[in-house]
Parts: sequence; structure tokens; C-alpha cells
Amino acid sequence: MKKWLKYLIVSSLVLQNLHTSIMASTLTDEQETVRQKFNQDMAQIYGLGDEEYPLRIGEYGDLHVYDKGYGSTKEETYMLAYGNMSGGDDRGEKEFLGKNSEGDLVPNPQYRWKVGWDGKVISKWGDHKPWMKSYCDQSVFDMASFDIPGIGDNVTLEEAIQVGVDIAYGGKKYKDVKQPDAPNYSDRNYPLHNVGDKPNGGWIEYVHIITPPTQDTWGQGRLYKGGRYYMGVPIAPFSLIGPNLTVTLECAQAEGAGVRNDDVVKASAIVKSTFDENVDTTYKWTVKGNTTGTMYQQKEESACKFTGYGEGASQGSATIPSEGSEFDAVFDLEFIMPKEPVTIIFEINPSKNPEESIYTDNKDSESISWIRYDIAKANYTLYYDELTKELEHELAGGGIPGSVQSPNKSLWRWEGNLTGALNVDIEDNDGALSDAKVKDDTNPPVDEAAESVTRSPIIQGVIKREEYGDFYLPNLSNPIREMIVFYEGDVKRDYDYHTSHSVYCCENEDGSSHYYDCSGCSTYYGSGTQNGIFQPGEDRISITTQVYNGRKPMPSVEARHFKKEIDDNTHDSLNKTIWWESDEYEMFVQRWMKNVFATGDMTYEAIQGQHERIFTQQNKAMIEWGINQSMSSIYEEDLNSAKRKSTNKLDYPHVPFATDRDLQRQYKYPFKSGYYFNPAGEYTLTIRTEIYKDEAKETQEHKDLVDEVLQSFNYGSNMTYVDKGSNYQLKLQIDDPTAATAAEGLLGIQRDYNYVTEYEVPYSPDAAGFTHTYFKEILEGYEESNTQNSKDEYKYREYIQEGQYICKVVEETLVTITVNPDNQKCYTFGGMKNGKYYMTAWLNDVDVSSITNVPGMTLKGVNTEKQLDEIALQVHGSMYDDLNN
Repeated sequence: MKKWLKYLIVSSLVLQNLHTSIMASTLTDEQETVRQKFNQDMAQIYGLGDEEYPLRIGEYGDLHVYDKGYGSTKEETYMLAYGNMSGGDDRGEKEFLGKNSEGDLVPNPQYRWKVGWDGKVISKWGDHKPWMKSYCDQSVFDMASFDIPGIGDNVTLEEAIQVGVDIAYGGKKYKDVKQPDAPNYSDRNYPLHNVGDKPNGGWIEYVHIITPPTQDTWGQGRLYKGGRYYMGVPIAPFSLIGPNLTVTLECAQAEGAGVRNDDVVKASAIVKSTFDENVDTTYKWTVKGNTTGTMYQQKEESACKFTGYGEGASQGSATIPSEGSEFDAVFDLEFIMPKEPVTIIFEINPSKNPEESIYTDNKDSESISWIRYDIAKANYTLYYDELTKELEHELAGGGIPGSVQSPNKSLWRWEGNLTGALNVDIEDNDGALSDAKVKDDTNPPVDEAAESVTRSPIIQGVIKREEYGDFYLPNLSNPIREMIVFYEGDVKRDYDYHTSHSVYCCENEDGSSHYYDCSGCSTYYGSGTQNGIFQPGEDRISITTQVYNGRKPMPSVEARHFKKEIDDNTHDSLNKTIWWESDEYEMFVQRWMKNVFATGDMTYEAIQGQHERIFTQQNKAMIEWGINQSMSSIYEEDLNSAKRKSTNKLDYPHVPFATDRDLQRQYKYPFKSGYYFNPAGEYTLTIRTEIYKDEAKETQEHKDLVDEVLQSFNYGSNMTYVDKGSNYQLKLQIDDPTAATAAEGLLGIQRDYNYVTEYEVPYSPDAAGFTHTYFKEILEGYEESNTQNSKDEYKYREYIQEGQYICKVVEETLVTITVNPDNQKCYTFGGMKNGKYYMTAWLNDVDVSSITNVPGMTLKGVNTEKQLDEIALQVHGSMYDDLNN
């Protein structure tokens, strides 16, 4: 079917005075032309000949032709009626112009309504298909389709009705068409008709057509209500219909009960064209708040999105496809529903370019009712030091109202209590709250003698850190989980009310019963139910779990810059101190976290720390070499015997020195080769260590250090000795520090080990006890470790777990080295050259890096300018005579 029928918007909808031409028995030439054109249209359009629906001088009186009809300014249009005007008077105007050829009254457009259909817009007043309900007889024009020259084929009169109603009543209120003294005139400000409005299904299914329109004449129809009342409906001539743009606004939300605030509303404006070519024109969206008047298409919070045709804006220009195009122009709108009802309006061609003969259908609107829907947001935090927390959340802040209205009845009374329930639905897909439920006794069913109640459900549950994946999450990741709690519900209350009824009075004279209407007695009641709701809404609960499980690398601590060196490490120092760092010991740590209850009470639980902490401390070893008996003190007896010139061999237990006075004055230890010169001396090595260990016992480091340092001892002489005919150099060393003797019995070794003590480094597994600084320096959350901020900002502090042990072990070993403890006689080679010779005790360097784990750490021996012990002697073959036997 050709798309041709569109609406007409005239420049002025105010009714104009009608010029009336009344003919007695003969029509003027102009009127006759109108009559003939009418008959011609009836034959061409509706297929009715002169005998079926002629316009002629008939039984109802003379034919009158009234020009201009309802005031269209486009072309000459007419209204036709037989006979004289009739009905009531209004400002000199009669209610009816006359009758049509079927005898139906033709309404006068200038006559204001004496009665009206108050409280209803025209498009919502009539009954559907009144001819199916015996309100009227269906005519050949009702719901039929016709071929209209210059317009289209198989078209109904739907659009002609729409244009007629729009021209006559569009944009008007009851006061514009109603007489001041008419009943219910107080409703005069009620809207009568909005341009473009029509019943569901269209006018053609509601309007009974009395007289059809023609090219130039107005038709009329009727809307019926209950069979008792009808309203006249003007139907526009076809000459008022031309090329046109039509808007149909579609919005699914407009068909339901309303839209909740914050929900998305979507609408589409479909623009159809009857132009032969594409046309460029303008468009405009309006989203207006019905309460505040806010233009939401201009508000950022409404998040309006304009897509489809147009420029992506609320207004602009667009090209509309022609009538023969495959697609219509579709403009799409999306926005967030505010907290008030809104009206969506779309207008095509507000600039009236291109020119249209009808503008009534260029604008369409939809009203979106608002369902108040409370949305509240709540945020809760499981703090850094909290393991679990009981949560009690009062839904909607408490006091969710539910109510019913009082009945609109006379003499009513409540019957029974208000009943119902507030339903709560917890949606926790993220697992934000464990064991979430409505707390017992906080949301009882409604059963109260009241019109309104409130409920304050409390949502309770437990925030559990373990369910958020903590102890495996990066620090400060602070996961957020959300849950939504929906609430809605119904309430109702039954009531009784008084009803009008007939009451028996008495018998009439003819014996029949007599009744009268009772409207005030209180003995007869009907019943009903008032229904209401709880205010619906939702609480969006967000739970943040703060995460801090300790850092892995700890910051530098000055006190833990341990010395790795040897004090007084020179070749002439007998006392030296070795400093090095102890072994590393992994210490298991714990933090104390809270379980917080809804009452405010707390319990604490020890949670193992994510990182073990490494304990080390400053180890120390003090090494001291000493001389119990020097060679000079031992050889003093032999030297004195020589000074006395003793020739008794027994007076020289170690060495027979020369008795010559001159030699004695010249040399301190004069000696003749070939005689015995027994090595002698007694020396001590004292090593005291302080070593940190995880058990209290003799340390390997102490033993190894004693062994290594002891082996640095050397004793010898540059004289030549002889044994069983073989010459040798005297050089005594300790190859096995664990042996009691060395160098073929010439060195006696005695160890005196003393486990002095151990000192346990104290700590407490919690804040109640004392923890030594050494531990605080390696634990997070203390000033001593430069991590106090962890305690201040993240409530994180570590403690050593029970069952671990660190102590400082103090040990001391005294080693006594006796040279030639049995005073064995060692004979020198008689052929030694005369000259200066030495008897010396010295120390070699000792590499202690394997003990201290300090690469290259070497303990310097005593073997340069100052030896541990030494005497210088003069050897000469002729110093003195042989000793007496």
C-alpha cells in the first residue's frame, strides 16, 4: 500500500468564526459545484453512485454548504448539512448545523461543549469496535480500505481522522472547547488532545464513521462509551494531506509500569517520508523531567547517547530517505533514568524546511513513569591487621517504609491487620561476605494494626581474609569485592465499607413490595483490600581487604654493618682481634592479627610471616701469644755456670757456654761448636671466641681457629746439628695440633679448653615480653630495623616464633707449648764455621678465611723484626777447653 496518509499541523488551532451560506431552495453555482464534486468523489473513492449516497435536496430540508470547516488555511474545505440549525445556543451559535443525508446531526464547530468527557483525553475515551457491542450499526466505511485518486490504493481513513482530530483539538484543554457553566468545569485545565495521540490500534478501530470525507469536504464520526454516550469526531478532507514526514517514537519502557532510577532507557524515533526524493532537514531530541523541568539531554549525569541517524547529538541535521527507499531513518537514544518521570520528545523538521502541508505528525513523545528505587552505597574495610571481621550492615540505613492508602470509600473501616513482608535478596557472586544472611529477628513478617510500618533488616556475615587469597597477594593490592542486597515487598490490608442498597419499606396499595435506596445506614458493608508496597531499592556493599604481608628485602641498618677485619694485625703484635659475621640462621616469624566481632570484642591470632628473617651477628676472636719461659731465662743457669768458670758438666744442663771472661764480655752467649745446645722455651697461645649459634655447645669455629693458629708456631736455629753422623738444621713445627707432642718429641703441647658460657639472645613471641635489639634489627615493624613505618602505616610488626634459639657461645682455650720438655741433648756440628748464630721461636701467617668466610683474611705472624723469642750466640771452635766429665 502506498504510504501517503500523514498528519496536518495548522499554524493556528484556535477555532475561527465560520461564514455561513444558507440556501433556501436553489444552490449557488459554487455550492452546486461542491455538491457535484462530493457526489463524484463518493462514486470514485467509495464506489457509491447517485442512488446510494447522493447529495440533493432531501427530506431533511435544504442543503447548506459551509466553507472553511475547522479553519484549515491550506485549501477551500467545506461542511455540508441539510435543513436548519438546531440545538442549544452558545454565543449566537447553534449546536448542530443540520443533518446529513442519513439523518445524523452534523455538529457545529463553533459550538462549545455543554457536557464533556472530563478527566480523559480524546484518544483514551472511546470503546473498541463499538459496532461489535451493538452500540451502533457498522457502516460500509468502518475499517474499510479505499482507492483514493492522487493519494494511494487500499488505504483506510485512519490518517484523515488523525488529521481532523489534530486540527480541531490538538494542544487544547477542556476550557478551550467547554462552556463555563457546563458540569465539572473545574476540570477545564485537563489536556484534551496532544497532536499525534491516537488510541491503541488506531482511530479506525474506535471511530464509527457517519459521513466519510471527500477531497474537499469534512466527514464526521463518533466515539462511543458504554453505548450511552458518544463524542463527535471531525474527519479531515483529503486535500489537507500531502508529502509529509512522520515520526513514530518507540520506547519499550513506556509500555510497562515504569522505570527505576539509574536504569537505562532506550528509545528509537522512526521517521518515514512520503517525499519522492531524499530530503535534508533538522531534528531535535528532548528528554525533560516532568517534575523539575530539567532538560536531561543537556546533563552529563544522564549520560545521553545519540546514535543512528543524525550527528550523534541531541539536535542537528540529517538526510531522510525518500518514500521508495528500502530503509526508514531511525534515530536512537539511550539515557540513565533520573529520579523523576520524564517525557521523551523527538521532532523532525522543526525548522519547517522542507515545507510540509501537515506538521501534526512531525513530533512524537513518550512519557516514562518513574519508579522510585533507592540505591545506597556502603564501604567496609578489613584492615591490614584484621584476620576476620563480623559485619552488620543496616539495610538502607534502616526504616524501610511500607504502607497502604486509606480506601476512597464512605463509611469504611479496617478489617484486620496490615500484613505482608519485606523480601531481601542477597547477591554475592564475588564472595565478598561469608555466611551472609539477614540477622534473626530484624525483618519479621508484617502483622500490625497500622497503615504503615518500617523494617530495618540487618545483613550480617564475616569478612574472611583467607577467602580473598591473602598471604599470596602482592602488598597493597587491596582487592575489592562487591555484593548487592535487593529489597522489595508487598503489604495489604482488608477493609469494609458501606454500600448503597435497597431496603424494604412496605407494601404498595396494589400489594407489591416497596423498597427505597439506603445510602447512610451502617448495617450493610462491602469489603475490599488496599494493596501497597515497601519502598524498593538496593544496597551496593563494597568490601576492601587491605593487604600487607611484609617486605622481603629489608632496608640497611647501620648496626648490622658487621666488621670483617683483624685489629692490630701487624708482624710485631702478639695480641690480635678477629671480627667476622656469624652464620646465617633462618628465623620463622609471626604477626598477630585480630578477629573482630560485631560486639567490638577482639581475639588475636598468630599468623606465620610470609618471609623468614635471617639472623646474623658480630663474631669475635681474641688471640694472645705469651712466653711462660723464655730461652734467655732457661739458659740463664748455664750462662751463670760459665761465668763461674765451672767445669762440671752437670752445671750446664742445656748448653755449655764459654767460660772465658773476655768472650763473655764480648758476647752474651759464646758457644763452641761440637757441643750440645739443647733447644728450650715455653710459650702460650690463648684464644677466646664469642660466636653466635643456634645451639649451646663447643663451636667448630673455635676449634678450627685454635688449630690453625697453633700450627703457625715454629722453633729452630741456623746452627748445624749432627745426629748419628748426619747433619741437620733444627726446625720444630706443629703438624698435628691435636697431638700432645710434635717434632719427634721436642715440642710438648698441652690444651686447656674452657667452655666459658653461653648467653641466650632473648625474644618474645608477642608484644608483652622483651625482645633483644639484635632481633628487632632483623624484624619488620621496628625503629631498630628502619621499618617503623610498616607498623604505623600497615599495622604490621613481626615477632620470633617460639621454639627457636640463638645464643652467644663464649669459649677459651689455653695452649702451652713446651720446647724440649725432656731436655734432650742435641749436639752441634763441630765443623761449623765461626760466626753469629740464632735460636728462634716465631709465628707464620695464618689464613683464617675458611673459618670467617671472609676471603683473603690472613692473621699475620710474628716473624720479622720482633720474633716471639730469640737469642743470638757466637760460635767459635776454640772458645774454651773441653768440659770435665
